[in-house]
Amino acid sequence: MNQLFYSTIIDVKKLFLEDHEASHCAQVLRKNVGDEIEVVDGNGNYFTATISGINKKKVEADIITTKHFAQTENLSIAVGPTKNRDRLEWMVEKLVEIGVKEIILLNTKNTERTRTNFSRLTKKALAAMKQSLRFYLPSITELDFSEILNSKIDNKYIAHCVQDGSRKKLLNNSGEERLILIGPEGDFNQSEIDEALNIGFIPVQLGDYRLRTETAAIVAATLLQ
Repeated sequence: MNQLFYSTIIDVKKLFLEDHEASHCAQVLRKNVGDEIEVVDGNGNYFTATISGINKKKVEADIITTKHFAQTENLSIAVGPTKNRDRLEWMVEKLVEIGVKEIILLNTKNTERTRTNFSRLTKKALAAMKQSLRFYLPSITELDFSEILNSKIDNKYIAHCVQDGSRKKLLNNSGEERLILIGPEGDFNQSEIDEALNIGFIPVQLGDYRLRTETAAIVAATLLQ
């Protein structure tokens, strides 16, 4: 498996690359009619196809083989977005490479970032998915803290910085759906922590030192993989 392309325009026998994917194929990699390409759709499907028509705006290809991969990512990570855009994008990129099912940007009492370019974040996630040769594109959504508490996932954790002796070591319950909450810059406030604990979230620690928000998210994802 080499360079992966991404497409959602797929039927039984043909698929199409458009926009950035088409220009990258035609102009950067200089693919031609008759060349074989490998394509994913972000939903677990992997295609090999032969290019039958190509220009910088659109690539048409005949599907040779199709294979479906079961999803192995089972971690939803809800994190207060960083105020700095570059750090937020870096976090999303690394979470996709490590392997998560869902990234939720969490609005909390201490969340400072009020605007998020979801289109740009999705592009970063897509590039990371292809680079790491994964077959599923994580969803990126936004929820208020009160909304995330309604999650039906059984294994629920909250990582906070309050030194109260209640936090447990984070363990990998491999194969099970899991959700972890990571606080924003400034952490969760006490009322948010209490609210989560009262409905069954398990308080966890990510080490002996205080971490930046994006670092905490990466550490949590790594420990739970």
